[in-house]
Amino acid sequence: MEYLVNGEQSRMIDRFSIDEIGIPSLVLMERASLSVADEVQKLIDQSAAGDFPGKRKKLRVVSVCGSGNNGGDGMAAARILFGRGCEADILLAGNPDKLSDDAARQLSIARRMGVKIIDGGSIAGGSGVSDQEAMTAFLKNYDIMIDAVFGTGLSRDVGGRYRDWILAVNAAADAGASVYSVDIASGISSDDGRVLGVAVRADVSVTFGYRKLGAVLYPGSMYSGRTVCSDIGFDRRAVKKFTDVHIAYGPEDLGRLPERRQDSNKGTYGRTLIIAGSRNMAGAAAFSSRAAYYTGTGLVTVYTPECNRCILQQLMPEAVMKTYPEDADDSETLLRLLQSHTAAVLGPGIGISAASERIVETVLAKAECPLIIDADALNIISEHREWLKASPARMVLTPHLKELSRLTGYNIQTLRSNLQKICVDFSREYGVICIAKDARTMIFGTAGNIYVNLSGNNGMSTGGSGDVLTGIIAGLCAQGLEPEEASRLGVYIHGLAGERASDKRGTYSVTASDITEAVPDIIAEKNK
Repeated sequence: MEYLVNGEQSRMIDRFSIDEIGIPSLVLMERASLSVADEVQKLIDQSAAGDFPGKRKKLRVVSVCGSGNNGGDGMAAARILFGRGCEADILLAGNPDKLSDDAARQLSIARRMGVKIIDGGSIAGGSGVSDQEAMTAFLKNYDIMIDAVFGTGLSRDVGGRYRDWILAVNAAADAGASVYSVDIASGISSDDGRVLGVAVRADVSVTFGYRKLGAVLYPGSMYSGRTVCSDIGFDRRAVKKFTDVHIAYGPEDLGRLPERRQDSNKGTYGRTLIIAGSRNMAGAAAFSSRAAYYTGTGLVTVYTPECNRCILQQLMPEAVMKTYPEDADDSETLLRLLQSHTAAVLGPGIGISAASERIVETVLAKAECPLIIDADALNIISEHREWLKASPARMVLTPHLKELSRLTGYNIQTLRSNLQKICVDFSREYGVICIAKDARTMIFGTAGNIYVNLSGNNGMSTGGSGDVLTGIIAGLCAQGLEPEEASRLGVYIHGLAGERASDKRGTYSVTASDITEAVPDIIAEKNK
């Protein structure tokens, strides 16, 4: 598990390390700068070894620096490279009279070491050339640019000369230069990944201590390139002080899967009820059922209209079928099933009808096992949100943004701008776990940490993918994982399965079946 921090948390970690632990700020800056220099050095060494035909063997480096401590990091990185014999210059994109104390100290050290320092204000257009064109022409003299204009503290749109320099960096990158951003790509909000007017497009971002939330959320992720997270000596206790922490899972978290016992039977691993499907929508029930089995549940029962019996018995011979007339549910059977199962999926492909509405109302009123609610059930609930508050069940809701819009009453534009606050408030008001499915799926519980999923890719944007997810989470809940833990682990495994399917098929051709069939491969890696 890793922590992801926003701008304010980054500053708090700095202050804790400096004020409470006593690490001098210049020591932290030196370590950060050394990390950046080391990453740039790798490219320089590759070029010197002849790994880049057509490029000169000795690459030229310029560090484009703002006036704050991020600029100080860039100055120190250029000075370290210069000390190693590299051609490294410092360009002051900010006002030299407004440098932070540490940046001013770094500039003074670099000057005394003989590093070439260029005042960006002296590079201006002339003879009909704009300032930005002159800046771009200047930067094209370099092969590597260190972006140290803004750090995690940026909170307003970039304008003026800074905007021109960022555009010039991107133009030089388009012409073939490589860009290394210090901590976060300049112009990206560290809080939510927004582009604040303009932003640097980095090839590599070297960040310190913890990855920044804005660099993993979209669109910031697309500007960050490959991210290197460097340990520069922060005290790990600092992050534990935050009340709302963003976390993400990694390969080591597959160890959270429920253990398998030698002395076990199918009842040991729980019973999953799949309430899914309607006429012409049998596939939703099949995807959820197979995913639940592949995740380890001992027994799956499918509650679906009679018209799906033959189809599902062929698709899922392992599952037990309980069917009801197409135009009316069988509430008595449904209640018995709810009492005998340890987790349930509600909603995939059930349609919008009087029968499906009665099913949703009955399940919410009577279920005591964990419920994973998706698709049509969410749309029905959006008209009856009082059912959520009255339900005794522990509920996991899995809406995409359009379904979330119906549930919360906010339009999609408002959701995108305020997703975290809206989802936190919604989860706490209704006592549910909300999995907001998007390019970066996030999970909001009733209190505590927010989970940000970093697995998966755009190949998963395909019909039935969400049905697979509900089955995975239900299978984990059935085996005894708490719903919030099952949600985090389920979303992570689902994303890994999507990646595995894309490796085999390519992102254009992935289907929900491909994702489902990749789940066992991911589960098997637990013991590797």
